[in-house]
Amino acid sequence: MSLADDLFEDAQEKSKPIPCKTGVWIAGLPDRDREAFDEFLNNGGPVSNLWRLAVKNGCASAETRFRAHCRKRCSCYNALEIAA
Repeated sequence: MSLADDLFEDAQEKSKPIPCKTGVWIAGLPDRDREAFDEFLNNGGPVSNLWRLAVKNGCASAETRFRAHCRKRCSCYNALEIAA
């Protein structure tokens, strides 16, 4: 491998999003629950209600971090925005 190859691989690794705690929780949900989560947000449902139900169903994220994820202002999305 050359230096250019190593640098390219390093840049690719850094551009991958690192999931936040909420993102990890959502990724572990069954498809039906993930779809319901997305639909609730897309329909303008209150994030505070969604957070309460998420906690009831196993999400360990604080409400502030949960809101950041729902607004796409967390580590799940930051790397994508910087790369764009």
